[in-house]
Amino acid sequence: MAALFDHPLIKKIRLKLGIDTLDSRERRVLLGGIVFVLCFFVLQLVILPFWNARAALEVSIERKNSELLKMKQMQAEYQQLKVKEGGIRTKILKRTPGFTLFTFLDKQVTKAGVKKQIKYMKPSTQEGDNDLNESIVEMKLQRTTLEDLVSFILLVESEENVVSIRRISIQESGNEQGYLDVILQIRTFELKG
Repeated sequence: MAALFDHPLIKKIRLKLGIDTLDSRERRVLLGGIVFVLCFFVLQLVILPFWNARAALEVSIERKNSELLKMKQMQAEYQQLKVKEGGIRTKILKRTPGFTLFTFLDKQVTKAGVKKQIKYMKPSTQEGDNDLNESIVEMKLQRTTLEDLVSFILLVESEENVVSIRRISIQESGNEQGYLDVILQIRTFELKG
């Protein structure tokens, strides 16, 4: 180690800095300062980044565990939906042959006595991702009473025929008090092909 300090380059640096002119107490203080600065840099450049990276990794692991838990919950919900979808297919296959939503609704408006209040009925079909298509009929009833509307809804919603109300908009009729204007979107599912 002494040979290192006797190297000509080291001697030249010590001479320029005036280290050799310092007494032993001043050298110890300088050495303590150098050790402190070196420890500070090691702490700032090595230890603290390591701790910060470790803390960030722990937070990331917690977040990933939370996401994994959510994915498992979604998978369970998906499995339940697949089971329900199988139930829907079974119900669709049990419906009367040639069942269409439009004719089903036409029969129900007659039963409910609201056929005269129908402004329009617009059928449409939406392609599904699996082997089911969604059949929708949008209809508008004008100047209908609340009792007639409730009666119609009770006839339309059919679990055995897989018919449900997707959306309903109710407004008071502008012409007469006590009457309603209603727009309904009613849907069912059909097997493709």
